[in-house]
Amino acid sequence: MAGTGGKRAGGRIGGPAAVGGTGGGGGGRVGGAGGRGLSRFADLAGARLYRANAFAVTGLPANAQGRAVRQQRQRVEARLAVEETWAGDAVSPWKGAYRRDEVRAAFEELQDPRRRLVDELLCRWGEVDLGCGCPRSLHTDHDAAVRVHALALATEAGHGDVPVGRRGPLWAHAAKTWGRLLGRPELRAHIAHRIGALDDPRLAAHTADDFLAALPRLLVSPFTELAVDPAFRGRLATVCAGWVEQQAFSGLFFELFEGMVEERTERISDGVRSAVALQNSTQYADAARVLLREVVPAYEELGDFRTFLPDWRHDEARHAVAVSLNNLAVALQRHHLLRPPGEAQRRTLLELADKAYEITPERDAQAIEANWRVIHDQFTHPGPGGSGPFRGDRGGTGCARVIVVTVGSAVVVFALGLGSAGGIALVPAGALVCGVAFWWWRLRGRTGTGRRRHR
Repeated sequence: MAGTGGKRAGGRIGGPAAVGGTGGGGGGRVGGAGGRGLSRFADLAGARLYRANAFAVTGLPANAQGRAVRQQRQRVEARLAVEETWAGDAVSPWKGAYRRDEVRAAFEELQDPRRRLVDELLCRWGEVDLGCGCPRSLHTDHDAAVRVHALALATEAGHGDVPVGRRGPLWAHAAKTWGRLLGRPELRAHIAHRIGALDDPRLAAHTADDFLAALPRLLVSPFTELAVDPAFRGRLATVCAGWVEQQAFSGLFFELFEGMVEERTERISDGVRSAVALQNSTQYADAARVLLREVVPAYEELGDFRTFLPDWRHDEARHAVAVSLNNLAVALQRHHLLRPPGEAQRRTLLELADKAYEITPERDAQAIEANWRVIHDQFTHPGPGGSGPFRGDRGGTGCARVIVVTVGSAVVVFALGLGSAGGIALVPAGALVCGVAFWWWRLRGRTGTGRRRHR
């Protein structure tokens, strides 16, 4: 999906300033302007929002008040006087034991009606009479949404036995049930009724719309935690697709992942800057290590969030990484025209060119592909002992063929008038002519049997 956050980066294209942007803030904040003073939304945000629910912890029904709450607290505290933990809601998919401090905190949450009402929206309503007069289907839809979403989260946390391959439908069902529920006007009427029924001055400043505005962000907040796990990130786009389709959640994901996107774009920017400095000081091996072992992995991680990024932002990252890889490959190509590479150097050069070609956006594809072809023509076939661009058994005609192709590729690049547009270094025809002369001189040292002489 195309997001709107962030400020388009300026500066020279291909340099560190071209990566990422500056806008957006921290991303994923729950309980914004629509939820003024409703701090419980922020406190529950995360993958354990159902486990931390006050009703799930205490085992109380959604309509429990006053005396019923006090009696349950006495029973639970008596149990905890002789046992280490309390089981909580017996039908919750979270099979976890609650400690004394967790139970105590949950009962305290029920004392503030603003916080209690948030927990009500995320617990099972079941068959209890909430006096709201809602259609039965509303309560059924609500409980289905809570149940399947809680099950999906519990499964990702290691509870239950749902295999990874079957979790996708579970997430899709959770998105659909919550999306449908949030679109029902009866839910607003239900919340308005509960505000009136709780009848507390602390709720006087709030309306049903305040709760409804903050609820969608809370429901998608677990994805920020889940996305930290590389195994889950591989499923992130697929899992979130069902949520993005729901109107209630469609505009939240760019903001939700902004912090993670920023962290990766900063790694790309810092790595590119470091690699350029190393390249400029001819520390080519170190520059290659930074690009291939630091910058490329950061870019690949950024790809996990591709669905939620604006097209221009991802394109800028692709451009910066591809150009950096290309420029180092071209620098190494020039360096090795008169200094034949060892086998490890040759493989590194080809890996740089391949990665640049693989990553490059459409706007850079023509120039980088031309360089990729030149480099492969020259360095794909190692000579005897793993050094040099030619196979020892090809003879002079094979060498000449490769040289002609290489020079021809360079001529094509310059005929297209690409030059160094966009910060892309190109294999220069002049350098290739020097290379031709060098390799011709090498050929002149061959014996009458046609075998090339090596140092």
